[in-house]
Amino acid sequence: MSGMEKLVIREGKKEDCTQIRGLIQELADYEKTPDGPKISADTLIQDGFGEKQFFHTFVAEIDSKLVGFSLYFYAYSTWEGRAVYMEDIYVQPDYRGKGIGTKLWKSVVGAGLAQGCTRCNFQVLNWNAPSIDYYKRQGATDISESEGWLAFRMTHDAMKAFVKKGESAS
Repeated sequence: MSGMEKLVIREGKKEDCTQIRGLIQELADYEKTPDGPKISADTLIQDGFGEKQFFHTFVAEIDSKLVGFSLYFYAYSTWEGRAVYMEDIYVQPDYRGKGIGTKLWKSVVGAGLAQGCTRCNFQVLNWNAPSIDYYKRQGATDISESEGWLAFRMTHDAMKAFVKKGESAS
């Protein structure tokens, strides 16, 4: 592909948030959940570049156009200490197979190592065989297979209900 020599992988800036939100929607469409994303570009600006930074991001840029991104945050393991969690990684279809995703992932892992992280955690959908195979080839372990971990999520409504549970009985 021409233009790959103009590829830049860099930290995201708040000015990128509109394009990042578009890429998030493309990822959701790919994952067959087009109604999944509930956040706006303004939410990304506030949460990624506001007073309290909830996430970090790297972007893949060609000729001022974002063609991919990775979004990550720091976590903590009571067994191993500092960890980096890669929430999303996405490269537009026309730019896949050219090493862009690997560069984005390496940027996340490198940022984690620079912060003293001992591991990089992430999830992948069970039907995404090409990505699963790729991650395994790079040394990642499917801990649902090897350790039996299952991923759980509590929605906002479930969180509120849980916190209120039993309050009226006090």
